[in-house]
Amino acid sequence: MVDFSDTPPLPSTDWDVLISGTGIKQSLLAVALSRAGKSILQLDKNSYYGGSAAAFYSLSEADAWATRVNNGDEVGFTNAVVSNVGERGGSGRGYTLSLAPHLVYWHSGFLGMLREADLTDGFSWLAVGSWWVCLTEEEVAVPATGAGSAGIGLAEAGVKVAKLASAAGKKRAGWNKGRKKEPVAEAAVGGGGESAVEKKVTGEDGETTLRRVDNFREVPCTFEDVAWSKDLTDKDRGQLGEFLRFVMKYSDPTEQKCARIFEENRQTSLQTFLSTTFPIPPFITTSISSLTLFPSPPSAIPLEQALPRLAGHFTSLGKITDVRSSAALTIAYGGSAELCQVLSRAAAVAGGINVLGRGVTLLSSNNKESNGTRKLQAQLASGETIYTDWAIGEATDLAKEVKRASGKTTARGIYIIETDMSWLFERKYKDEGITPATAVAVIPSSQAAGGAPIYIIARSAATGECPRGQCLLHAFTESSYEDMNTAIDKLLRTCSPLSKILYSLQYTVDTLGREGVGEVEDGAVLLEPVTQDITLQDEVLEESLAIYERIMGTREGFMEVSEEIRRMKEEMEE
Repeated sequence: MVDFSDTPPLPSTDWDVLISGTGIKQSLLAVALSRAGKSILQLDKNSYYGGSAAAFYSLSEADAWATRVNNGDEVGFTNAVVSNVGERGGSGRGYTLSLAPHLVYWHSGFLGMLREADLTDGFSWLAVGSWWVCLTEEEVAVPATGAGSAGIGLAEAGVKVAKLASAAGKKRAGWNKGRKKEPVAEAAVGGGGESAVEKKVTGEDGETTLRRVDNFREVPCTFEDVAWSKDLTDKDRGQLGEFLRFVMKYSDPTEQKCARIFEENRQTSLQTFLSTTFPIPPFITTSISSLTLFPSPPSAIPLEQALPRLAGHFTSLGKITDVRSSAALTIAYGGSAELCQVLSRAAAVAGGINVLGRGVTLLSSNNKESNGTRKLQAQLASGETIYTDWAIGEATDLAKEVKRASGKTTARGIYIIETDMSWLFERKYKDEGITPATAVAVIPSSQAAGGAPIYIIARSAATGECPRGQCLLHAFTESSYEDMNTAIDKLLRTCSPLSKILYSLQYTVDTLGREGVGEVEDGAVLLEPVTQDITLQDEVLEESLAIYERIMGTREGFMEVSEEIRRMKEEMEE
C-alpha cells in the first residue's frame, strides 16, 4: 500500500482534461492540448514515465518489473523470464533496458510532426544502419521462377535517380544539430575474436557491393546495392530494379500502369507477387520482406500492407545528412521512453501538470451535486477527487475492464552481450561521417521452428544504454522463446564462440482487443494500446489527431507552438 500522507495535494480539483498514463499517445495529447490552452492534468499510477514504452535504468529495476509481470500487475505483459548468465555486481547500473526501442523513419509523419512542433532538438537522434539477413549458401542458390510481366523500368535508371537523391539530401533540424562529424577511418576488423567482414568489392563508379559476415548478408536496399551485388544475375538485377521503381511509383496517380498492377494485387501475398510479377530469387524476397519489419513470413504479408512500409523505407534513404545509406533514426538513452519524458516536459512548459505515482481508481459521470461544471468525476489512489470535462487513457489507466483479443502474442527479449559486435555498425560508404548506432539482423521464417521470422535490433554503446565494449540486442518474434534464443546464438557465433550473454529479459506481449476503444461515457475516451511494433507507426499520430479534433472541434493548431513558448524555450537554451 502506497503512503500518500506526505504527498503534496494537486493544485486544483477542476480540469479541462484528465490524461491518465504517460505513454506515447497520452504524452503527445498532453502537449497538444496544453499548447491549445486547455488545463491539463497528466497522471500516472507508476513512478516512471512511458507505460508500455517504459525503460529501466538498472538491471534491478528490470528484475522488479519482471516480478510485477509474473504477479499479473502489468496488464498486456506475461511470462517474464530473467537470466543472469554472466557475472554482475550490485544493482547492475549503467544500463538502460527499453521496452520500446522504436525506429523512426525519416519520411514518417510522426517525425514530421515533431519537426513542425519544434520538439526534435529535445532528443539525441542516432542513425540506424544496415539490415542483415541470415541466409545459407543453399538458400541463396535457389533461382527465381516465373516469367514476369511488369516491364516497368531498368535498374540502371534507378541507380542514377538514387545518386541524385543522395546528393540532394539536406540537413533538417533536430537530427545532428551540434554533432561533430566523425573522422573517416577504417573500421576495426577481426579484433576481439570477431569474424572479419568480407573484403568489399568495388564497382566501376567506386561504390561498394553488399557486405557479408558468415551467413549474414546485407539486404540490398539501395539502387547502388542492386547495381553492384555479386549475388544477383543480370536478369535478377533488372527485375529487382523494376520492383524498387514500382515501390516508389505505385501510389503516384500519374503512373497508371503501376496503379493498375497494385489494384489487381492488393490481397496477393508479397511472396506470390514477387515470384510472378517481378520474379526474383527467393532469398531476395526474404531480404525485401525484412524491410517491412512485419513479424510474419512473406507468404502471409498482403501487398497492400507491405508496400506502404517499403515505400517509407526507400523514400527515406539518402535524406539523413552524413549517413546517406540510412533510412531511419532512433532515440538514445531509452528509445520511446525518452520520447515520453520529453513530451511530458513539453506539456509542463505549456502549462500542464504532470504527477507520477498517482493513478485513477474510479471514473464516473459527475453527480452534479458536488461540481456541476464538469462532466466526469475521478477518484485517485491518493484519496483525492477531481472533476474534468474529458478523461483520456488506456482501459487500465481509467480503471476500466480490459477486453482481450484472441490474436497472436509476441515474444520479446532484451539481451546484454559482452562484445560490441562492431561489424554490425560499420559505415556502409567511406564518405559517410556518422557511424550508425543501431542495426537490424533477421533470422528468416525458414530457419525458425515456429515459422515466423525473428528480428534483432542491435544497439551499440553509443546509445548510452550499455558500457563500452558491450551491446544490447532486442529480439521480436511471433514464435517461441526457444527460436528467439537460437537466433541470438546464430548472431553471436559470427563474433566469437566465447561471446556471452551477460543478462537477458524475455517476456510476452498480449494482444488487447479494440472493443470499447473510443468514447465510452460522456467525455471519457479509451485509447487503443500502442502496438508493440519495431517502428513508431503513424497510426499513433492519427489517433491522437482524431481525439484532439473531438475535444477542440478542429485539427487546426495541433502541437502549434505559441510565441510565448518559443521565447521561453529560447531563454531556457541560453
